[in-house]
Amino acid sequence: MHALSAFAALSALAAATFTNAAPSGRERLYARSLAKGNGIEARFEFWGRTDGTGTYVKIEVMGGLFDNSPYFQGPFGYHVHTNPVGEERNCTKALGHLDPLLVSESLICDPAFPQYCQEGDLAGKHGKFNGTSSGALKTIGYTDDYLRFFPEDFSILGRSIVIHAANKTRLACGDIISTIDGTASGSFKPTHKPSKFVKHYPTAPPFNPPQVVTPFVGENFPDDNTLHNLPFPLPNPAIPLHEALNVKLIVQNQKVWVNGSETHARLPVEKKSSAKAPFHGFNDKSWSWSS
Repeated sequence: MHALSAFAALSALAAATFTNAAPSGRERLYARSLAKGNGIEARFEFWGRTDGTGTYVKIEVMGGLFDNSPYFQGPFGYHVHTNPVGEERNCTKALGHLDPLLVSESLICDPAFPQYCQEGDLAGKHGKFNGTSSGALKTIGYTDDYLRFFPEDFSILGRSIVIHAANKTRLACGDIISTIDGTASGSFKPTHKPSKFVKHYPTAPPFNPPQVVTPFVGENFPDDNTLHNLPFPLPNPAIPLHEALNVKLIVQNQKVWVNGSETHARLPVEKKSSAKAPFHGFNDKSWSWSS
């Protein structure tokens, strides 16, 4: 989807009415996060499918994102981060964005080319939040073709959501919980237990190259001269869910271009996998919210 059409779709969805109920007979995976902090409260819900359909994301901001706050300014970014933040919502514990292909924050995401965005960069792919006079935002929803429940390296399960100010200050956060991995109870209350599916986490923030680049601008793919002169290798593109329900992550030695010179680098690559989905979803199931 191109940049303009992506934001038009987002605007149209903002006025729609949403429900927890999935279409009858369509199995779904479900996870959610309640992000809180600095007076902000926002609900994030994620519906995955086991048929290759993209992950549907619904967001409700109940309050706290003001357009005239003297303390923090928008627009407000929001992302899936690699690590949980715990019951105390210590946003620092979230570490970096979910980014199995090592795109890094230094390659600016363009919604026209989401395959070259960090998986967890939801704001980059779908638009940041703008503050309002009330601090609340209309419900928005969209489908993300690259946001995955499995496999582990790419999974949103056991991670967290963080909302940032324009200067990247972490304002609000919350764990992503689900009955799938034991982080939510049967009534969808947080168990505050480790994920049973995602068990391997980074122990330090990721490295981001110091030079920020924007090779993807608008609808046209960059020419070779632009890509060959980047200060770091262009990451490998992600595979959309409709092309591969399941994938695996490998590291390959590849020829790359950096600052106009050809060299070699070991880069992560997403490969299609024939493995079946590791868990089953639900049909027409809904849960109430709790803190």
